[in-house]
Amino acid sequence: MATRTPVRNASAAASPARKLRTPAAAPAPDEAAPVPAFQSVGPRIKALRRLRSMTVEELADAVGVHKAHVSRLERGLKTPSIHMLARLAKALGTSMGHLVGETLDKADIKITRGAELAPGYAAEEPAAHRFAPLLHGNSVSAFEAFIVYPGQSGGSLQAQHEGQEMLYVLAGTIDVIFPERTERLHVGDCIHFPGYLNHRIARVGRAQARALLVLSAQ
Repeated sequence: MATRTPVRNASAAASPARKLRTPAAAPAPDEAAPVPAFQSVGPRIKALRRLRSMTVEELADAVGVHKAHVSRLERGLKTPSIHMLARLAKALGTSMGHLVGETLDKADIKITRGAELAPGYAAEEPAAHRFAPLLHGNSVSAFEAFIVYPGQSGGSLQAQHEGQEMLYVLAGTIDVIFPERTERLHVGDCIHFPGYLNHRIARVGRAQARALLVLSAQ
């Protein structure tokens, strides 16, 4: 007696149907990812706004948009249109080319020549610390930098301020004196600490000492 070969169910034999993927919706124009040519626009907008001492809200008012829009532009979450670039450039006192990095603003690069670094400022105290500012004008608000020539240890500069402080010794030996400890720094040594700590700096010995002093605003 012949054995019949069972016939498979056609539906079972068929390969499982593949799920069709629904194409992702294109991002809304306002939320479009920045194209490579405009990736540096956000940081430039933010830097120029701070340089002009403008708040996000003030810049938004100047260009006629909500402050959240400007915030997303600065963080690179939006790509500004050409029309928006023109308004931003006008509000920030620069050019569209500068905003997108195609042109260089001469004010972006400042040079202080060595001949200009003669210490022209002396602290009004017995220590007679002298300072030579490295940054001129109000172009930088985030930090200040000086070459400091500390006076003798007999009269020390006492300070307490907001932000951070960094001291890098260029010549001689310098003591940085805190209420409970003293750190002696030699050439090439660097110290960094919060400015709210009560501190003094003093030159050690008769040899001239010189250091790079950087103070941050926050």
